[in-house]
Amino acid sequence: MGTLGLDLERGLFLGIDFGTTNSVVSIYNFSAGEAQTIPIDGSNIFPTGVQFESDSDTPGKLARVFGTQAKEAAVIYPQSTVLSIKRWLHGTDKVTISVDDSEYTFAPEQIAGEILGYLKQKADEYVQEELNMAGEFTGCVITVPANSTDRQKKMTKQAAVLAGFDESSVFLRLEPAAAAISYAVNESSDKKVLVYDFGGGTFDACVLQIKALETGEPEISILSTYGDNDLGGNDIDKIIMDIIYEEFKNLTGGEIDLFDDTLDDGVSKRQKKVALVRLQQVANQAKERLSQAKSTKVVLAPLIQEPRIVNINMEITRDDFVSHRRVNRLGDKPEIFEKFSGLCLTDIINITLGCIDKCLEAAGLEEGDIDEIFLVGGSSSITLVGEKINEKFKKEPFKSRISPALSISQGAAHYCNMIMMPTIRGPVVQERTVHPLGLEIAGRRFMQIVREGRDIPKDGLTVEAEELLTTNFDNVTSMAIVVYENMLPGKSEGPQPVSAEGMKRLAGTSLRGIPQGPRGREKVKVIFHVSQDNMLKVTAKSMSESGVVTELSVDELYE
Repeated sequence: MGTLGLDLERGLFLGIDFGTTNSVVSIYNFSAGEAQTIPIDGSNIFPTGVQFESDSDTPGKLARVFGTQAKEAAVIYPQSTVLSIKRWLHGTDKVTISVDDSEYTFAPEQIAGEILGYLKQKADEYVQEELNMAGEFTGCVITVPANSTDRQKKMTKQAAVLAGFDESSVFLRLEPAAAAISYAVNESSDKKVLVYDFGGGTFDACVLQIKALETGEPEISILSTYGDNDLGGNDIDKIIMDIIYEEFKNLTGGEIDLFDDTLDDGVSKRQKKVALVRLQQVANQAKERLSQAKSTKVVLAPLIQEPRIVNINMEITRDDFVSHRRVNRLGDKPEIFEKFSGLCLTDIINITLGCIDKCLEAAGLEEGDIDEIFLVGGSSSITLVGEKINEKFKKEPFKSRISPALSISQGAAHYCNMIMMPTIRGPVVQERTVHPLGLEIAGRRFMQIVREGRDIPKDGLTVEAEELLTTNFDNVTSMAIVVYENMLPGKSEGPQPVSAEGMKRLAGTSLRGIPQGPRGREKVKVIFHVSQDNMLKVTAKSMSESGVVTELSVDELYE
């Protein structure tokens, strides 16, 4: 690539696909005019994990091991290793690890920040030493699932700041849109495209409109999205884990429960944790092999050594993988196990096809309207996925030289190009509101404030509710402000109930301090502001002379 000869207008930006299982980073190569994936520790695909250990030089201080080394260390030190941190970026739960019998507690965004910081450090070293580029990455574009919540986005941004990126230079973009960019850069005709994004922790379906412009650069618009934040490749791994665990139960007579570390069954807590990490890793490897081969060998010799040695040595065929129905909880939360209990791989893929149906419905399209299907994410390479897509749309998924595992990161790098050099032409990505946004009003009805398909300017979209809210009772001093998103816009006229299918409660707060008065006298103005990151801020203001104001980002939930 040589020395960078361009004066970057916004500094150096890194495109990051921060995945549940694996992460990928890319940069825009100005000399070649294309995105380039940066190898981290010698590989384009970096396991999203960190393992903590005592610092031999500084007593009481923790050292870190990242990526492949952390994934391998999890087999021996599961209690001090954190994998799949992305699934923690949604709530207030803390992450607790144990090192040398001492416990340490971290916020999820701290752990994510540690991993992102390592990616930044290694990317800085690579471009300086291998590409002869001066400086370091001050900004980044991180991709997030299309169905991610405002809280998930905010925690991801916080993690990037903790990693050392400038707060004003952290941008979030939707994974399907980024993937579409990497596929559509050289597109020369108008197309409607379905992005089937089956990652490690989430599934997203997204319909995009790609328009070929006279300038030669395509314009990409999101028409609709629909997904499942509790469905991903990890859940498919558990089908194979279930097959192996059934064999383990047969060998032990069901007397040992690896998932219950309080049970006195002769196996220590540490032995159980080690066995489970090995079980998870072997299941993931078997899944990947079964995407290419019709059968695979699974060997865990031994899986446990106490109270006696138990070896696993079995053959799993692709037919076993497709037809086996889950019967074991495998450490899932009760509500998650209820969702997947009794399901086989075919059932899970059918759930993703159901998401596609709702995505098409929201876009007002039918299967025959889709010109191309892009497969994204590691689990999209499962043979049955391609077969089911072909059966549904009567066409093969798009074949590209770009790996599905790298496409999102490379699309993020194209976003980086637009930010670093805004005067240089590139793919035009028209950010738009994906679903209607509004409030719950009297009678538990949904009042739409922001409709779907609105263009979002660079400074964000601000929409004021057409109607003022009024107090429903005499002498009230507060009003609930509850925000909803309509994932499935209906064709019916008038407000829909918030209990209708597709209605998703995002957040709520209370406007307090409203002057007392008769019902209907006090009026409240509500304003929605949507940023290009599709993050929402809601302002509610009493219109009385002594009016009070409340403002919330929709991660500030109340129950």
